[in-house]
Amino acid sequence: MFVIAHHFIQEPELFWASAPEIIAAIPPHIKLHSVYPSRDLKTGTCVWEAPSAGEVQNLVDSMLGKMSRNVCYEVNEEAAIGLPQKTLEEAAS
Repeated sequence: MFVIAHHFIQEPELFWASAPEIIAAIPPHIKLHSVYPSRDLKTGTCVWEAPSAGEVQNLVDSMLGKMSRNVCYEVNEEAAIGLPQKTLEEAAS
């Protein structure tokens, strides 16, 4: 499933500087597809593919919770426009 993560960032410089380290630590059963930072870097939206929104919530809270408040939710794929190609389901088949 696709999951959106919205990040409300208290420490933008630290948050974005830590991005490469965090991306490298993503477990193989979760995929980060897209990252959309706001111009002022105080908010960001990411598109994930994962077994559940809860897994993404736990992951981003554990890695980013000291720098941001994170809100994750499952995408309604039938109503969505412009979702990326799924990759994890293909790999599991």
